[in-house]
Amino acid sequence: MLWQIFGFLIISVVTSNTVTDAAATNQVDPKQFVADASTRYYKLYNQIAEETYSSTDDEDFNTIFTKLATVKRIAAELVQISEEASEYNLESIRDVQVKAALQNLRRVGELFVLGEEYFSSVLINFAALKELSTDKDIEPYLGGANMKDQDDSPLAYYPDIQKIFQQSNDSDELKYYWESWREKNLVWSSINFYTIIEAFQNAAKILDMSVLEFWFRCYNNKEFLKEMEKVMEDIKPAYKQLHAFIRNELHKKYGGSVVNPRGPIPDHLFQQVREQAWQANSVIEPYFSKASLPPYDTFVAHFEPRSMIDAAENFYKSLGLTELPSEFFDKQLKEQDESAESGDCRADIFDLTPYVYMKYCKKVEFRKFLQTHGYLGRVHYAREKRNLPSYFFPSYDLEYPVGEAVILSASTPKHLQTIGLSKDFQFTEPILMNRLFRMGIHTMLNIPLYFVHTKVMNDLLNGTVEIERINKHYWELMEKYAGVEPPSDRPENAIDFPYSFYLDMEENHQTKKFVSEVLGYQFYRSFCQQSQHRGSLHNCDFYGNVAIGNSLKSMMSLGSSKPWHETLEKVLGKNSTLSGEALLEYYNPMLDWLKAKNRETKVKIGWNASQKKIL
Repeated sequence: MLWQIFGFLIISVVTSNTVTDAAATNQVDPKQFVADASTRYYKLYNQIAEETYSSTDDEDFNTIFTKLATVKRIAAELVQISEEASEYNLESIRDVQVKAALQNLRRVGELFVLGEEYFSSVLINFAALKELSTDKDIEPYLGGANMKDQDDSPLAYYPDIQKIFQQSNDSDELKYYWESWREKNLVWSSINFYTIIEAFQNAAKILDMSVLEFWFRCYNNKEFLKEMEKVMEDIKPAYKQLHAFIRNELHKKYGGSVVNPRGPIPDHLFQQVREQAWQANSVIEPYFSKASLPPYDTFVAHFEPRSMIDAAENFYKSLGLTELPSEFFDKQLKEQDESAESGDCRADIFDLTPYVYMKYCKKVEFRKFLQTHGYLGRVHYAREKRNLPSYFFPSYDLEYPVGEAVILSASTPKHLQTIGLSKDFQFTEPILMNRLFRMGIHTMLNIPLYFVHTKVMNDLLNGTVEIERINKHYWELMEKYAGVEPPSDRPENAIDFPYSFYLDMEENHQTKKFVSEVLGYQFYRSFCQQSQHRGSLHNCDFYGNVAIGNSLKSMMSLGSSKPWHETLEKVLGKNSTLSGEALLEYYNPMLDWLKAKNRETKVKIGWNASQKKIL
């Protein structure tokens, strides 16, 4: 959607912290310069809100032109601020907060420092990569048992082919779509992706910082990738157990000609397993039937879309967080224009701290009920940090793991019974394991992908790997960290990234997802420990615990005014590094089951080298 593209532009402006008068130079006292910049931010916010969010007609080209003209004007000011802030000698400034503010202000130019090149090329490249998943340009697979009933209209990856991966048990069909989408988009994805890589490298040079500092700017931690690697080491033994079980089930289903019982899992089937985690044809169906899962959608069938938001808000209110004002519900909350039937609609979040605008999906189902709990975490985070100077509004993206922790609590049988949604349903141990297993497949199989995608960008940007051999490097990482191989031999000049790799690339979305998942479980365990929960971690509900709300508020109110680890200490205590231990504790019952099953079937734990070639 064009609204989302312009949303990215304005979000870049806002999270870049602030704007100031062009007249401000290093002749102005630095403290005054910073104060003026912060004050102007609030005035700018009102203008942005009026000229962007107030319009819902994305196809009105006059409106689009007005938005673009506004963004270009703002971009010019931001670039000038970067230049002006750079004129101050940081070594001579004693005030720690003023120094930190100036360091942030030096970066506000972001990709806008590329000037007209950004608007004429790079922005279009971002949009083009997003459209790779929605263009209907893939010819349908005409094989299989249902050939006579098939429509021959071209398909888009989303939602058409994604739905096929959720439903199909035909390995040849899945392989066809896996290869066809990549071959169809080879040239277009390569050109746009490479242009974007160069844009990040060029912008970093202009801003006089390393490209990795520019790319990982949210976390501002040179050791950050090492922390991610440590998480991968933490979960490696458990991941190998899950991998061995899944590979064995796929081998039984498709045979040795498709799945090597001692090798990596072919990527088209690895995707199938992830997409079918909550479907009736999941690989765990012989052991844990979907039919025995709780009727989750029935639990929320009586809700209206807005009342699901009210239910999520009740969770945050129960923690003692400040109730959202009527202004949010009256002016900042809107219903999406799209029909609730159009694919897997998600809410659009437009973060203009101290306010957050939200366009919510009209679909009523349990998954949306949980997602709404996560969305409101962003709204509450913005309110708690609203009293900070604007240059400290960025919050290391911690609003996302906060939302994940709340989702974990809100989805527990204990919580559903507490608020009366499942009062007539009995959660037996097999049902709890069924739920846990399906959650585990979704979570534990995605984390290595988020890491590999982060590592690819890291290695490409810093020159560790040449762009000409990026596909070979990608598959080396996929084999090493995920135990996954391509379905067939692949050309070295291909670019085999999945469509999710390109989504929100400008926001470093894959790294954000990794951190959100891992820290979400760390926050959740910390809250459960604080509430003195007894029993299995996966059924801990911290609803109604005001002390936990106070811990949250103490972290939220800091924004980025304190370093990353010091901010995390407000919730995690002194051991505030990324860790996979909480996730492993959460899934411990599943892992015990896997170890016993793998011993029984005597499957290989781990994988041999792939026999597929990157030519």
